[in-house]
Amino acid sequence: MDNALQAELQRLGDLELAVLVSLIAREHCIFSTDGSRHDLRDELSVICSVVFGLQLAVIGCSPSTTVDEFSEGILVEPSLDNESPVERRRSYHLSSTRTAQFGSNTLDTRRIADVIIAVDLDTASENVQVQALELIRTKRVFTRTAMHTASKDFMVLSITSAPGTRLSKHLNDLFCMSHFHPSSDGLQYFNNDATAEDMPSITPDSIDALRTLTSEVYLSPELAAYLHNVVVFMRSSRYISGGVTATATRQLRAISKLLAPLHGLDYVPPSLVTLAAHKIYPHRLRLATAQTERSLQWGSDPEAVKRLLEGVTVEDAIEDVLASVETPL
Repeated sequence: MDNALQAELQRLGDLELAVLVSLIAREHCIFSTDGSRHDLRDELSVICSVVFGLQLAVIGCSPSTTVDEFSEGILVEPSLDNESPVERRRSYHLSSTRTAQFGSNTLDTRRIADVIIAVDLDTASENVQVQALELIRTKRVFTRTAMHTASKDFMVLSITSAPGTRLSKHLNDLFCMSHFHPSSDGLQYFNNDATAEDMPSITPDSIDALRTLTSEVYLSPELAAYLHNVVVFMRSSRYISGGVTATATRQLRAISKLLAPLHGLDYVPPSLVTLAAHKIYPHRLRLATAQTERSLQWGSDPEAVKRLLEGVTVEDAIEDVLASVETPL
């Protein structure tokens, strides 16, 4: 990794790093906060538009949002090759308000935005969430006027209505990671008068360079076995009743390798597997209850099980699993 790129990476905050990891992996991410969702939305908009130079669409969802409104809200006009990051920053608020001219004979040349920031997608109807699932799977959407496609690096960032709320089961599993941003950490750009020149800049060439470095990362047989054991222990944990999917297993391996270049390493240590697990599993895992805990099948006292499970969180369950798996030296 060249020194200039390394210097830019050192300037990134937690939100930028979450977006960066999603971009490199070509995956999608769920964000939540105990503060203002709209401030977080605007912060992510600035990050995507200025730091990464991506064209974005912002869409707010609610139970009354229709499939047509969702499909129209994610479309943008083709970007100009000479459009500067500053111009993108000035125009990002307009990305989600462009609508098709249903009665027009003009060819509809709009495309799906590079990044879709979907606020309160978890509150949307089942039909809208199914549309979002198909969008992520196929990278295309049909409107009344045309079929629209997405770029190779297309990404969806979902901001949930509250910490801990979830999307529909299958849509939720298509999101690789989740990231909680506490309000106490503040927002680096939205509440400040930072200019584009003051912000770090991650170019498409930098993303490609990091992907190349990721492909060259060495995963030892011992670490591969450790990854396997983490998954096995997740599935057999008495605190966890579900959510350890095949997709999550594949992504755990991929993100563990991806994090290595960001830490200046060309191999995967156990600590990066731990970090990846804390990003891959929190939005997926379903905790056991006093009625579904496995040991009840073998005669455990229901009251004792209830006391054992009381107060256990998803993070507690993940930590218990990681502490139970023997770490390779």
